[in-house]
Amino acid sequence: MTQRSGKSFGETEKLGLPKRRIRFDAYGQYKLTDRNREFTNRYQGKTFELTIVTADGVSQKIPARFDEPILVALERAGIRAPSKCRNGECGWCRSRLIAGEVYTPETTERRRQYDRVAGYIHPCCSFSCSDCTIAVNCEVLE
Repeated sequence: MTQRSGKSFGETEKLGLPKRRIRFDAYGQYKLTDRNREFTNRYQGKTFELTIVTADGVSQKIPARFDEPILVALERAGIRAPSKCRNGECGWCRSRLIAGEVYTPETTERRRQYDRVAGYIHPCCSFSCSDCTIAVNCEVLE
């Protein structure tokens, strides 16, 4: 059994699959680290107000700490937002940033070019930099 970066390739080797064809899920919530120091130093201790617009058009204001992904703030407030991977890989949580500014770590930036231009974010790996207005389940609102 061969290992690469702590990952086992035992069964795939038995099947004769080349390593370049092997993919691993990277699911799990993104946590701010030293590589995000510029962001964390600038916003240390701040809390922002998020205005969340849901698919039924209801608007709700919730607090969001600078150091928690927006998805966590939504869940803490009891807002059911779509999510799967929790680290920007799948795009399932895709939501529209109507107003405000968010920080998305470069290592989790996996939005499509259209989504970047049109103002969509992945709340699972985006952090508030200001008060924001966000449409959750936004395809219903368009």
